[in-house]
Amino acid sequence: MKVLVIGATGATGVHAVKMLLAAGHEVTAYARNPASVTATHAKLRVSSGDARDAAALDAAMQGQEAVLCAFGPRSLEKTDIQDVLYRNIVASMKKHGVKRIVNLSAWGVGDSVKHMSLIAKVFSKTVLRNVWPDKERGERTLLDAGLEYVNVRPGRLLNEPARGGVKAGLAPDGMKSELTREDLARFMVDQLASDAWLRKSPLIGY
Repeated sequence: MKVLVIGATGATGVHAVKMLLAAGHEVTAYARNPASVTATHAKLRVSSGDARDAAALDAAMQGQEAVLCAFGPRSLEKTDIQDVLYRNIVASMKKHGVKRIVNLSAWGVGDSVKHMSLIAKVFSKTVLRNVWPDKERGERTLLDAGLEYVNVRPGRLLNEPARGGVKAGLAPDGMKSELTREDLARFMVDQLASDAWLRKSPLIGY
């Protein structure tokens, strides 16, 4: 499969790129700074561009069969970067006939807010008060686009080795709201070829 990875140099995207290449997929890593892509492989292509560059994203989208978006904002300042990114992604996917996208969202976005802990709700309203509304807008753009999406909503992300035993569901039901980025990447990569969570937004954790 030919897969465009957006957010390829982020903490989750790096794992996803390695896993896709190991599985034999052809990967295009979309990165603002191509030099930050450290993986090397005969089936890896690096495409330069940022979240707001619709033309660069469109060029990277050509010939793809699926998208894995692991983009995450690197600033807590007020912005519309995620809203703009998803509008660009949707427009380009429709233009080039790319139907499948596996997207990294967050536990507490959209209708999953009812499953947030009190501490997480306070965090989203204070520390993430500028980021969260933008994430909400971006996700809604994606979910309303009519694409074959799997919108993954992990809890707190850990920079630790994979543990395995990942749980997924539309409600927590005893699930622990945390996950290593490596396990998150594995779950996302697996959804590219699975319809188990097609057009759904599963919570994932342990």
